[in-house]
Amino acid sequence: MKPKLLLLLLLFCSSFLFSQEFIFGKVSTELGDKLPAAVVINMRTDEKILSDRDGNFMITAKNGDEIRVLKNTYERFVQKVTAENFSKPLNVSLSKAPYLIEEIELAFQATGNLKKDVKSLDLPKKVVALNSSMGAYMRSPMTEVVPKLSTPSAFAQPNLNAGQADLLKLASAVSSLFNKATQQPLTKANYAETQEFYRRIKTTMDLSFYTQQGWDEEEIDRFLIYADRTYQLAKKYRKSFDVAQISSEMKMAFKEYIKTRNVKSSPAAEIFKNES
Repeated sequence: MKPKLLLLLLLFCSSFLFSQEFIFGKVSTELGDKLPAAVVINMRTDEKILSDRDGNFMITAKNGDEIRVLKNTYERFVQKVTAENFSKPLNVSLSKAPYLIEEIELAFQATGNLKKDVKSLDLPKKVVALNSSMGAYMRSPMTEVVPKLSTPSAFAQPNLNAGQADLLKLASAVSSLFNKATQQPLTKANYAETQEFYRRIKTTMDLSFYTQQGWDEEEIDRFLIYADRTYQLAKKYRKSFDVAQISSEMKMAFKEYIKTRNVKSSPAAEIFKNES
């Protein structure tokens, strides 16, 4: 009796397995690179499997089922199963998801003396006063007649180059035109160039001022995106990485960034808002 029951059980299991239909496929990036460890889900059965190291996968499905493919940092792929999917592989191409940072309220944390921290971004008072006075002097018209030093014509040496072209001036003009023609215009940075520019700032520049404010890496990333959009840092400096100029423009962006954030009400924050 027992052998008969075992035989019937085996026949039932085999008929169940062979009645299942499978979908075979491969997951890759939009550039054609294989994508392992992608999650493939049948939404009807809630079956979940992972693609292998070559991006291949196999999952049970029926006609009309919804298949979803998920991978961290990539866009989600959705496919309704049709009869065609059982006769040939389902090739899935995942596109890279854009890098987005959710906007949150930023509680500014300084070293304890916010008034002192803000002043560290400003030029010394003597330098500001000197620049202001020099600018006013350069803009003011001259009130004295400047004497001209000239040699009387009777004592002047004969000009042997009269009527001839000045070769030095001509060469300088040609060199200037050549430099303008060969100089590459500024172009907008693409996604990869922008991310590489952010990475270079964080690995080569001194960001101790921002970490002293209590900022973690995520908050610094938000500030870099703000400074880049405001001053077009990646567009101007991704090819000629001028550390001094980038640092100066980041400090100007810092003062504006604090004004535009919803800073939690505190005595230090109120002093900063009033002085800004």
